[in-house]
Amino acid sequence: MSENYRQNDFHSRLQDRGIAKLKLQLDAKGDTENLSFNHIEENPFHSIDKENFVIYDKNKTLLYRDATAPTPSSEIINSIKSDKPHICSLTDAECIGFIYPYQESTYIIFSSGYDKHGMNYIANLQQILLFRGLILLLVIFISGWLYAGRFLKPISKIVQQAGKITYSNMNQRLSNGNTNDEIGQLTSTFNKMLERLETSFNAQKRFVSNASHELRNPLTAINGQIDVALMKDRQKEEYKTVLQVISKDIKNLRTLTNNLLELANNDETLLQHFEEVRIDEILWKIRDEIAKKTPEYTMNINFETILDSEKYLTCKGDGKLLETTFINIIDNACKFSDNKSVDIKITSDKTNIILFFIDKGIGMPETYLKHVFEPFYRGSNTHGIHGNGIGLSLVQRIVKLHSGKIFIRSKLNEGTTVELVLPNLSLF
Repeated sequence: MSENYRQNDFHSRLQDRGIAKLKLQLDAKGDTENLSFNHIEENPFHSIDKENFVIYDKNKTLLYRDATAPTPSSEIINSIKSDKPHICSLTDAECIGFIYPYQESTYIIFSSGYDKHGMNYIANLQQILLFRGLILLLVIFISGWLYAGRFLKPISKIVQQAGKITYSNMNQRLSNGNTNDEIGQLTSTFNKMLERLETSFNAQKRFVSNASHELRNPLTAINGQIDVALMKDRQKEEYKTVLQVISKDIKNLRTLTNNLLELANNDETLLQHFEEVRIDEILWKIRDEIAKKTPEYTMNINFETILDSEKYLTCKGDGKLLETTFINIIDNACKFSDNKSVDIKITSDKTNIILFFIDKGIGMPETYLKHVFEPFYRGSNTHGIHGNGIGLSLVQRIVKLHSGKIFIRSKLNEGTTVELVLPNLSLF
């Protein structure tokens, strides 16, 4: 921008000097030897070095030419128009050719020279800008470094604190000064994540501890039964009794192991076995099996509404997993009831199959309900009743895997109602 301004100013000055030269030439009436600007006072800052002029009349006849001035070609002379001057750069000068009307005639003037003052000004300006630019960059760098260090200090603090958190101090949290800015929100989010991780970690530790305990109990019982049986010779009936007890413990151990394996399976593996399954058929099958294995249990299956299509009783899922779910719920209902019975009500709406498992057993207080789905959790009122506390954890996972919902309502000493909601195929 400064260079353009210098060029425009210098070209304007060259034009003014060329016009003045023309007027001096005409006033001198051909006295070219005495034709100069010596008698004109000039501002030294506006002086032009290596100044030369070439002047033509309207017929392109040469009127004046300085000895050191280059002679323009006829093409350049003919290219000059009244609204289009000719501008060019020479080896050590700048030149402008233009048409100037004067005293009822027209003249072509070529003015050239070196703008020493302007070039020095541009050179000084470049040095000043370069120097100030370097200083400005240095100031920006130092300021950025200081402010970046100040703004990154909370993040560095977070990194240091987070690096000190391990499995042995999962209860530790990041300090949070200002919760309104982005750093504070990041810290709060990280602390919430740590809380979830701590909860999961503690649940995993409890799970491993409880699983080890539940696996050790039947193994200890089996080992004890075998040791007692081997202490002396016994009758055939005594050995048979011992083997029956051991067989029962092994079945319980197998059930526990199968449930643990089901919990350990990932969802993608289980989803591979999904197909269309009739819920009522699974329940009838379970009732027949229970009648053979545990005849003291009673299942009453009732349909609340008459369904005009089997799609209302069909869902997309794994029949074996759903059977495991229903067996766990039915076993709990009968096991914790004096009459060893459960009432199953089946209904359906436009999109879901709804099952109610109702018993009149020991029930549970309100404080127990938020823990019933935790692995190995058992209420204090279940002591003396066989179980390992893993059934409902498995039930909840299987129901979620089938995009369903489970609700439990219970009152102490009055009974429990388990509600299952599974999507049916009515929309397909």
